[in-house]
Amino acid sequence: MSKLVILLCVLACGKINAESYTFPKLNLSVTWKANQNTTLFSLIYNKTGSLQNRWFAVGINSQEEMNGGNAFICFVNNSTSYWVGHYHLDGNTPKLFDDSNPNFGIKESSVTDLGSQFKCTFERENFLTKDRYLNSLQDLYILTALGTGELKYHGNNRAHTSQAVSLKQVPDTSTTSTAPSTTKTIASSTLKSTSKTDAGFSSDGWHYFPNLNMVVYWLLDEKKTKFIVEIDKPSNFEKGWFAIGLNTEPKMPGGNGVVCVINNNSDYSIHNYHFDGYTPKYFSEDYKNWGLSEASVVQEGTLLGCSFYRENVMNSSKYIKTNQEVYLLASFGAGSFGFHGINKARLIGVIF
Repeated sequence: MSKLVILLCVLACGKINAESYTFPKLNLSVTWKANQNTTLFSLIYNKTGSLQNRWFAVGINSQEEMNGGNAFICFVNNSTSYWVGHYHLDGNTPKLFDDSNPNFGIKESSVTDLGSQFKCTFERENFLTKDRYLNSLQDLYILTALGTGELKYHGNNRAHTSQAVSLKQVPDTSTTSTAPSTTKTIASSTLKSTSKTDAGFSSDGWHYFPNLNMVVYWLLDEKKTKFIVEIDKPSNFEKGWFAIGLNTEPKMPGGNGVVCVINNNSDYSIHNYHFDGYTPKYFSEDYKNWGLSEASVVQEGTLLGCSFYRENVMNSSKYIKTNQEVYLLASFGAGSFGFHGINKARLIGVIF
């Protein structure tokens, strides 16, 4: 690359901030948040077409090229499936760190469709004893690329930061193991455009929780928000429950939860709770679906669907409003409604 091209790129290719970088050429941005042991990356793509068989890559390197660097590649096929692979780059050839474990070094990942935007988030280990594994906590170039179909050379669909950026640890004041995303401000404006989903209605967005085999769709209106929650029913799930939670923090205490309960595959009920610590309490003992309307549960084969409208605002200090920025949480369990154990997940970032 000539010095002139590098200079032009510094002036026009992107905008740099302390923990984010915008790549206008590719219509996307990358944010990062460093903790002691991991770094949380998010790629946000302003959609210009279908997400059918697309891939999006974020790379890090000590120089402004991919050779010798590491790359995290998010493969997506609309709302049906996704996975994130972790590669090192041998020349222009991407190679998985571990063929038997494609997401080696990635603790948690998620994909979210926000209507006009697509978001891929992953949490990467800063240090691992592995040949060609780059330490995250140093000054590195952020690289990005995208393509359609199988993973191959990206051509001109690539970009990099105008200079090395500091990924060194930022003091973490959160009480959770994963720091909140730095991209909270994207949420409100993206909930206005609608897109057709596999759930059969127009939605403002969806989020897939891979460890739960659960997808949540939402449609925001002036007074109510419609939710559809779909889960691939676990085995021996004749009696059980699945739930979504809303909170202004990435945890359940102090939040709200809507729980869909299944009894013997035929008797269904939907309840609305607030959480006093980890203890769920009804908003109303007399009206257990207080704040909800048009609630139903449908079973089709192994797929369970729970649909309901939730009021955005109610007259209770413990009610989490959905006309603001909130975290989306999810969980399920067998038997009576109770502690979910490891069957839990949260959206890394803010959606409303």
